[in-house]
Amino acid sequence: MFGDSLTEFAFKQFPLDEYGAIYKKPIYTMGAALSEAYTGKMDILQRGFGGYTSKHAIQMISGILDEEHDSKPAAEQIKLAYFYFGSNDARLMGSLGPTKNLEHVPIDQFAGFSRSTVIELLKRDIKVVIMTPGLHNQETYAKTYPEDLITGDYRSNETNLEYVNVLVKLGAELDVPVVNVYGVFKKSGLSDEELLTDGIHFNSLGYKLVFDALMDTIENEYPELHPVNFS
Repeated sequence: MFGDSLTEFAFKQFPLDEYGAIYKKPIYTMGAALSEAYTGKMDILQRGFGGYTSKHAIQMISGILDEEHDSKPAAEQIKLAYFYFGSNDARLMGSLGPTKNLEHVPIDQFAGFSRSTVIELLKRDIKVVIMTPGLHNQETYAKTYPEDLITGDYRSNETNLEYVNVLVKLGAELDVPVVNVYGVFKKSGLSDEELLTDGIHFNSLGYKLVFDALMDTIENEYPELHPVNFS
């Protein structure tokens, strides 16, 4: 599980809501669901980093793979990985005041960094799934992160979709399956407010949709690695 805070929070049962308060009841988490699905079959390695981007991904991937793959015996090497960056890359730089936004990655650079990172995985014969950004709710996000209203830093579904399309194109070019989370959310008929905790991170419904889409993709594209078949 290689990604940003959407991966870091994939085991977080008590996230923050739009007012910065901790949820009183635990939510469904994708990380726990994956661990349960693969119990006794494969270990789940979570490498999720809040605020990180595709630029960080290409800087980290070699070190992670050296430690978790290259130095391991064949039986312990990574069999399957997902690449899940883009939500931070798509955070646009503000122009209203001083900004500490170190997340935005221009879309052409995002395409290059993403390609290079996925290729590092493919070079090792690791099966890869590319995950895209999901939906965004600006109204809720502004309540949670009011500092962006001061600087003008901006997220939007329109910008997210541009970065989604880059990853969809990359998957086609590299023959790597893509879980289009943005499309999955749209197809669900649920609003972004119904799928998110704070305007950007997923709630129970959001993570369940992503988990189901990921498992369907594994079943269709890498059936030998689906937990029903893997041994």
